[in-house]
Amino acid sequence: MRHRLKIKNFIFALFVLSFVSCDKDEELSFSDLKGVYNGTFTVEYSEDPIFYDQMELSNEVTIEFENGNFSCSSGENHIPAGGSGKYEMNDNKITFNDENGWFADFDGNLVLDGEYDIKEENSKIIISAHKGIGFYKYQLKKQ
Repeated sequence: MRHRLKIKNFIFALFVLSFVSCDKDEELSFSDLKGVYNGTFTVEYSEDPIFYDQMELSNEVTIEFENGNFSCSSGENHIPAGGSGKYEMNDNKITFNDENGWFADFDGNLVLDGEYDIKEENSKIIISAHKGIGFYKYQLKKQ
């Protein structure tokens, strides 16, 4: 009798642990972002872009995260413009502090700077924000 009770308790504990360990809404941490991420940057403009001919632009991008610092590659025609500096994460938000000076000959929102939403989706990291005239999105996968 006691043996059956132990087995039932063991199975119940495994059942509970399987649900706890499968929580998809876990917060991302600095250690989760350590390393090099490759993917695609896309901007969708909600009104006529001043510097570009198209309403949607896309390019390959690489972002490296290391000890609270980031470095983002620059694409052709500043799509994205890049950026480097420090970043902080809080809940499902990530804030980039770009430390570079930029000329105003392109959409300044193409620089990875300011607050973005961050989430994990299908083994990819999605970093996105609505900023002024468009929606800016980085879809990244760890290298």
